[in-house]
Amino acid sequence: MKHSHRMLTLAFVRPGENDPTFNHIVARMCKHGICHSELVFEDNMAFSIYAGQKVFFKPRTFSNPDYELISLAVSQSEYQNAYGFCKQSAENEIGFTDIGMLAAYFQPKGCPCINTSASVVTGHTFCSKIVTEALQFAGVQEADFLTPCTTTPSCLYDAVKDSQRKLLGSVPYKCEQLRHSGVISNRQILTHTT
Repeated sequence: MKHSHRMLTLAFVRPGENDPTFNHIVARMCKHGICHSELVFEDNMAFSIYAGQKVFFKPRTFSNPDYELISLAVSQSEYQNAYGFCKQSAENEIGFTDIGMLAAYFQPKGCPCINTSASVVTGHTFCSKIVTEALQFAGVQEADFLTPCTTTPSCLYDAVKDSQRKLLGSVPYKCEQLRHSGVISNRQILTHTT
């Protein structure tokens, strides 16, 4: 029996000098200096939420050099379940919660009491909570032990950075830049056709 593997990429950003103050505050509160996370699919569709906005599921290039990308080999089922969750969540127009984001840093990890219901139930969320919920819905094992309402971008980074399923992968924009600069050849670029 042949196993089909797909790739999910988690994108983590450390704030640049021109980023909003809120991003710098969030980054200073965690050990990796990360202020934001997104889930990225093979078709460049990205899923997350920004402060003051609604959950999005839209094409992105990740041309910003402040993003660190971690790609995981996942099953077809995990990939499809995550994709469906993200599409449905964006259609639900879930908003951002400042209180929920800040509570993720301050409430006890083992006994949370703020923002504990699912994002689709409360109608509000923050980036690492909704990305964790997507990964858990899909059955991605790296997120199994996380509690979404206490998962900061840094906690999510810790959950995937040393995964045994980690791949050397990137988004097409960055692969093309490496190819164009001569760092890698066309033969070294792996593409996935669906």
